[in-house]
Amino acid sequence: MTDRDYGVVLGEADRDFRDEVRTFLASALTDIRDSGRDATDRLDRMRLWQRRLHDAGLAAISWPVRFGGRGAGPVQQLIFNAEMAAAHAPEPINRSAINQLGPTIIQWGTDEQRARYLPKILSGEEVWCQGFSEPEAGSDLAALKTRAEIDGDELVITGQKIWTSKAQYADWIYILARTDPAADKHAGISYILVPLATPGIEVRPIRQITGQAEFNEVFFDSARVPLANVLGPLHGGWKVAKSTLGYERVGQSRTHRIERRLAILVKMAQEENALTDNGFADSYVADRIVGFAARVEALRQIAAQATAAGIRGHSPGPEASVAKLLTSEVDQAMANFGLDLAGPRGTLERGSMGAAKDGNVAESYLLMRAATFGAGTSEIQRNVIAEKLLGLPRDH
Repeated sequence: MTDRDYGVVLGEADRDFRDEVRTFLASALTDIRDSGRDATDRLDRMRLWQRRLHDAGLAAISWPVRFGGRGAGPVQQLIFNAEMAAAHAPEPINRSAINQLGPTIIQWGTDEQRARYLPKILSGEEVWCQGFSEPEAGSDLAALKTRAEIDGDELVITGQKIWTSKAQYADWIYILARTDPAADKHAGISYILVPLATPGIEVRPIRQITGQAEFNEVFFDSARVPLANVLGPLHGGWKVAKSTLGYERVGQSRTHRIERRLAILVKMAQEENALTDNGFADSYVADRIVGFAARVEALRQIAAQATAAGIRGHSPGPEASVAKLLTSEVDQAMANFGLDLAGPRGTLERGSMGAAKDGNVAESYLLMRAATFGAGTSEIQRNVIAEKLLGLPRDH
């Protein structure tokens, strides 16, 4: 791979880092790739993979060195993401905590909180999930109703969260709860770190259209946690949550996954039975592929701009909404087109005789129904772009 493949020019230190990552991936992935597909195996594989990344000093390369990272800049993060995608490496079990919660704790946490939580996030010893969305507070997150009443040096939490990924096997959950019900809508909210083993917490898996249960409902019935578990200022959790959401949208906008999906579509389009016997030469198929390629290249350029902004020391801003919006919609559109290319075989699920790509086409199509919801719906992203970037009047 040349420097040009990353979209940026690499210095000597960057090339050394690239070689280090490639060497690690070449030696550490063999048995990980050979693992099975059932849920228990997948969790074990994610845990093992995170331990290996941690042991190699690669679990959170962009974190500051004093917190267990390597102080890597945006270019090296870009290299790392690209090499992980090219090697088809699995995600570490604490990916969201590494990419979202960890940087938020670094930014807002006390020294005691950083020392307590960050090492176990990196090692995977404690697995985290996010508890933001509620049945009536999804896109309008500030409408949340979960409350946390102050009782001496404790908080008493009552309410419900929904669409909580990984809650069924997580150890901790970071939530937003209303601690001052008399305050304005975006005030009076606190950001709280909660052990899921706390009495009064119940997790109920939600089965999806894929047949899997990746999401959960989480119920809080007078669950007590120390007041010291508040991250950032008491009643000031909305600003803390905005930091987390900014990191989440940047993470959701990684382009390497959709570059890989584009490569798969190209191979599928070249197959004999891709819509017509002409395959990739078919004008309709070629037009769709070129359209996707153009959008993927646009996303690469947006990622390069974000990298340049990171080099200048800028945190994720509303521009993250542009990347997240485009990535999720392109990802979903390509999954839809993959189903078209596969034809009837594309509708067959994993384990069915003759299923296209071993059922991955059908599973990808179903999973991507949620792409435009995670990390903020497309409608919300368009509002952010309109108001924060274009200066249009606020949508009431």
